[in-house]
Amino acid sequence: MTLRGLLWRFAAAYLVLLIVVGVALNLAGASSSTGGNVAALLAAVTWVCMDFAKKNGRYFTREEKQRAVIGMLAIDMAMQAVVTVAIGLFAGASGLSLGPALLVLLFVGVLHALVIWFFVGFAGKQHAAAEARRKG
Repeated sequence: MTLRGLLWRFAAAYLVLLIVVGVALNLAGASSSTGGNVAALLAAVTWVCMDFAKKNGRYFTREEKQRAVIGMLAIDMAMQAVVTVAIGLFAGASGLSLGPALLVLLFVGVLHALVIWFFVGFAGKQHAAAEARRKG
């Protein structure tokens, strides 16, 4: 699997998980879906990273890991920007203030960057442990 393939899978998996989690939380009457969004993010990150390792028989090189994290963060932030605008418009805002919206996106971006970076590393450790058990 190529990094491009990994990023396409991540985008598709993350989008589907965001929709499924959002609908499920809405049906359950949850007032906030922040935890569900983070759960969808970490599930998508972990799944595509483990799938990359399985299909390639190895985990990322240092450069691949950096490119994967940056690519997943870019996809995540694009989706977050769309969601932020949609929520603002859905809530009846006649115009979205650029400053506060960018501040929210910056804050979410920092938190999600940490989640992505951590779970890419976590998936690598899981892969290494599985390989050690398989060989051991």
